[in-house]
Amino acid sequence: MQSDDSQDTREMDYDEKMHDIRQKVDAIIGYVGNVKNDTRYEKGKREIALVYTKLQEAKMWAGKVLEEIGQPLPAEFQDKAK
Repeated sequence: MQSDDSQDTREMDYDEKMHDIRQKVDAIIGYVGNVKNDTRYEKGKREIALVYTKLQEAKMWAGKVLEEIGQPLPAEFQDKAK
């Protein structure tokens, strides 16, 4: 069964899949961030903060995969320190 997210029927390349994973994880990070900052939810605040952090780490590790396969790091994420 094919996801509704796909716009064409061809198989994605590995790097495209990693970019797709990063985009989807980033969307979830935004959602979890909203829950984390919602003052109506006080129970489990620490755990939600950990969920948020681990999702950030997941996005970072997918980025490391892209680095490993030779995808350049976008300029806005490059370290400016010299």
